[in-house]
Amino acid sequence: MNMNGNRCVWVFASVFSLLLLSGCKDRLFDNPLDPAAERAAYEILATIQLNGIVPADLAFSGDSLWVVDSQSRILSLNYNSGAVIRELESEQPAAGVCYDGDGLWITVRNSNQIVKMSIVTGVTIKALNLVRGDFGPIDFFGSRLYIADRLTNSVLVVDPDTGRIEKTLANPGFSLNGVAFDGVNLWIIDNTQMKIYRLTASGSIQTTYQTPGRSGAGISISSGIMWTGDQTGKIFKLRFQ
Repeated sequence: MNMNGNRCVWVFASVFSLLLLSGCKDRLFDNPLDPAAERAAYEILATIQLNGIVPADLAFSGDSLWVVDSQSRILSLNYNSGAVIRELESEQPAAGVCYDGDGLWITVRNSNQIVKMSIVTGVTIKALNLVRGDFGPIDFFGSRLYIADRLTNSVLVVDPDTGRIEKTLANPGFSLNGVAFDGVNLWIIDNTQMKIYRLTASGSIQTTYQTPGRSGAGISISSGIMWTGDQTGKIFKLRFQ
């Protein structure tokens, strides 16, 4: 076979190898030693199609999914169908939401304020103005708040009693579209890169995953299940392997 023929065989073999790799469930890159290689090591248990709701952040309260949407509405949804159960009125435009076992914490859009409200009535229980920040998604775990600060592109670990910022964890990506802490891992969505980062509690990258949708927004974790929103009007229910 001539040189051109050998080149064609080599190109065909290379393309065939890449196609095989792209078909694997977990690997998305062809170099297993690449530390930045992405993984899709989760199962999509359900995809909930929402009606006129564009998620910005999510929280799971045990009996429903709470969503702050692009219009700053605070909505309780049926976690199986996505149907709206009720809406809470807020004096401030909401950017993020989390559940602390008692009430809902929301971040106030384009500000450094966080507010705790009654999950039943929406009445404000507490309001804190932190020393700095432009807040988005928020999570609660183990008596601490984890707040996405777009001003510094970092996650702030905050004492909800005093509002004191105890720790600042840098975002390895470019945008903060979702944040959650599960007691061991800090999870961040960066929808500009379609990535989910899994970090240690100190902020070191452990694994990078591809988001299930094109425009991830909001994370909530409960009992080994992760809920992620998508700005195309969906919520994904995931189980990681």
